[in-house]
Amino acid sequence: MEIKGKYILVTGGLGCLGNGIAEALEAAGANIIIFDCAKSDRENTYQVDVTDMDEVRNALKEIAKVDVLINCAGEIYSEPLVNMLKKEIHSMESWNRVINSNLNSCFVMSACVAEKMIAMRTKGVIINFSSVSAKGNMGQAAYSAAKAGIESFTKVAAKELGMFKIRSCAVAPGFIETPSTKSALSEAMIDHWKKQTPLRKLGQMADINSTVKYIIETDYLSGAVISVDGGLTI
Repeated sequence: MEIKGKYILVTGGLGCLGNGIAEALEAAGANIIIFDCAKSDRENTYQVDVTDMDEVRNALKEIAKVDVLINCAGEIYSEPLVNMLKKEIHSMESWNRVINSNLNSCFVMSACVAEKMIAMRTKGVIINFSSVSAKGNMGQAAYSAAKAGIESFTKVAAKELGMFKIRSCAVAPGFIETPSTKSALSEAMIDHWKKQTPLRKLGQMADINSTVKYIIETDYLSGAVISVDGGLTI
């Protein structure tokens, strides 16, 4: 699929990851639409709760077409399963919030956009964002579970939607040099993960952007989970 002229919907498009992707695709000639929980005066940006199916469906009625959906909405979150210092277990409130924002949002958006693509006979692409945490990161029970779910969901979507010429893939980034990474991790933790990564460095937004473009442009690629992590999960 050629990027130029296509209508690409990015959820979480006002965040670090989503905004970087949206800007790169816009520069490549795409028509960008953003769904985000935050309000913005940016053109073609809608304030939408992407975990609410009714709200998403109503917002999609205002959009003529979607060729590509990129699910970037979500949050990075760390909490141990059992906290021995505080004598607490992982709270249900935070578990439900993290699953909802990361995994449920992916399901709701994918289902609703696929419905629109099928109705309009659009040969579309759905790109979900997983993480190296999908393999199971200590201290990230809810986040790891959500990302693992996204990878399985991506494969199911590829199998079910392929007959409609809709492709589904996922990107699993490692540690990318963004403000959100720096706010979520201490300098000591960032240094630790650099040392654990075979390439001994953080990834860049350019690495993520080129991977997203590759997925969109490669018409025979579906069901793949592409790791962009410097070899961390080898």
